Amino acid sequence: MLALISFFLVIQSNAQYKRRGETLQTRGNTKTNNSKKKADYSLSQLKGKWQEFERMNRTDSTAVPFNDSIQLNFTDSNKVRTRTSVVTSMTLDGEADIDNNNTLYVAADEYTIKSLKNNELVLDDNEKFIHHLKKVDTFWYETLGKLSSKQENFTKTVKVNISAIVGKWSVYRRQAKPGTTSNLKLIKNLNISAKTGANTASGDITFYKDQNIQQVPCTITLSETSIRITAGATVWNMNTYQADANNFVFGNSDLMYFSKK
Repeated sequence: MLALISFFLVIQSNAQYKRRGETLQTRGNTKTNNSKKKADYSLSQLKGKWQEFERMNRTDSTAVPFNDSIQLNFTDSNKVRTRTSVVTSMTLDGEADIDNNNTLYVAADEYTIKSLKNNELVLDDNEKFIHHLKKVDTFWYETLGKLSSKQENFTKTVKVNISAIVGKWSVYRRQAKPGTTSNLKLIKNLNISAKTGANTASGDITFYKDQNIQQVPCTITLSETSIRITAGATVWNMNTYQADANNFVFGNSDLMYFSKK
């Protein structure tokens, strides 16, 4: 029995242990290991706000649509606030850390840092997706109450070139007559990803339906001063009122959409 107890004591005294941010060590080993691996990145490089702008499949690197954009806010005190932009957003405050395998710990989540350069952070969630984040001064949701467009009523339609509206558009304001939106599928986001012809393009549209959000592929067709968005059996026929580098205004006399890139 004494020999068995001594055996377990020896095993325990040489057990390995690791804390976040430290290299794996062996208890009882007094030799200094000068070849300890260090993380390639530090929390000081991540200080500030990071907003997800692209998501890709881990298996085939194809882009996937998403509406739960990840936002990370790192502070000086190794703290981080994580937020997910969905209809009911979740915000968590916790500690941030990076271990020597470039694993990033943010509150309750873990990612592998794939790269960090030119203010772009690429994270692998080690399950399904690769997340691309950009460093920003202000999160998108923080600008919602500050975004402005001309408050005038748009009455004159304009002809729009398809190239001018390629991009990701988010509706930040709607202007509707009372009672006109009760049975409509209200547009939330319009992602015009690629031209398919002189006046046509493909992409995906996010809209509200029965208090739920749906995101489906769509086609976009321009004809003079009108825009037609087709998503399966659902069709939006609207006029175009403004289109420049940052603003896209479309709709009709009953319901107007004001969107920003």
